[in-house]
Amino acid sequence: MIINIGRFGEMEIREEEIIHFPNGIPGFERSIRFVLVHVEEHAPFSYLQSVDEAGLSFIVIDPFDFFPSYEFNLNETIAAEMRIEAPDQVVVRTIINLNEDISQATTNLVAPVVMNKKSQIGRQVILTGTDYTTRHKLFE
Repeated sequence: MIINIGRFGEMEIREEEIIHFPNGIPGFERSIRFVLVHVEEHAPFSYLQSVDEAGLSFIVIDPFDFFPSYEFNLNETIAAEMRIEAPDQVVVRTIINLNEDISQATTNLVAPVVMNKKSQIGRQVILTGTDYTTRHKLFE
C-alpha cells in the first residue's frame, strides 16, 4: 500500500506494518492506524506516523535507550486486550516534546506507547502511582 505521510512524502508500507490503536491516542482518537517510521539520519528518534492523517506524526524514542532503569507494570486487563502473550512481543516508545533547542527535549514517561508487534495492536498507557513525569529531560 502506498500512503502519503506528510514530511516523508509517499511511502510504501505493508499491511502487517500497520499498528492499530482501537481507541486512538488521547487527543487524537480519530486516527487509529499508525506505522513506526525509522529514518537512519534521525536516530535515535523515530516517528509514529498516522496512516489516516498525513499531517499527524509523533517523534518517539525507545525510553530504555535513555533511561535504562525505566520500568512499569502493564495492567493485566490491558495486556489481555492487546493480546500480549510474551514480553518479547512488546515494543515501548515514549513521545518526545522538542523545543527549539534539542538539548531541552523532554519525553513523557508517564504515558508510554505500548505496541504488540505480533498482533499489531497499540495503546498509549497512562501510568498511575509513579514518580515519572510527562516532561522528563532527555539530556541532563
